[in-house]
Amino acid sequence: MIDIETTHPGIVVLRPEGGLSEQDFADLAEAIDTHINETDTVPNLVIRVDKLPHWESLSAVSRHFHFVKTHGKIVRKVAVVGDSPLLKLGPEVAGHFVKASVRHFPANKFEDAKAWALAEGDDPGRFEVMEGLPRDVIAVRAVGIITAEDYRETLLPLVEEKLKEHDTLKLLFVMGDDYATFAGDAVWEDTKFDLKHLRDFSRIAVVTDVDWVTRTMKIFAPVLPYTLQVFPMAELEKGKSWIKR
Repeated sequence: MIDIETTHPGIVVLRPEGGLSEQDFADLAEAIDTHINETDTVPNLVIRVDKLPHWESLSAVSRHFHFVKTHGKIVRKVAVVGDSPLLKLGPEVAGHFVKASVRHFPANKFEDAKAWALAEGDDPGRFEVMEGLPRDVIAVRAVGIITAEDYRETLLPLVEEKLKEHDTLKLLFVMGDDYATFAGDAVWEDTKFDLKHLRDFSRIAVVTDVDWVTRTMKIFAPVLPYTLQVFPMAELEKGKSWIKR
């Protein structure tokens, strides 16, 4: 089933769960079209996925694809909210099929997802450079929705400029309450960044309360060529002290 909430004129909130039928997608298309006719605006979509749903039949798959084909041409934004690792791939895959901007948000950023869907612009995020640390330390705070452009325009130039002065660097990477999510293209850019500069860092400190980031960092820490330490946001100053060593 798909729970459909159409109480706000700018967005429609969807909560799919369990088996999804052909009728579910027919009802969804009707709800969107009714919303358009009544408000004279095309709503953006916020899809809350607490547990991954599934299609009940091939006809449901076909009806789903038909909905994406017809409504994907007019909807400008789609926010996908949930913690499943598969959802993080959604924006990258969806970008090949729809014109809409598709962003993934973790479950605890549901309000941020709605705010983004309601905003006029895409509201991309940024890396804010943190000052007051030694010259061989790159310290950045991730704010809002981080995209590939943020890597190319901020983080990569910082690293390449610092490498002119130092053989190895240290990185302090902060993801606080003002961090929203990584766009699909940023995930790929992050992977390329890691591969290119894998041995240019002697140590990296990640400061965050985001659970999936903490778990992922701890899993990969033993196999990385640099020393990696994860700190909660309450220990930001401890993280700064550690990265200076």
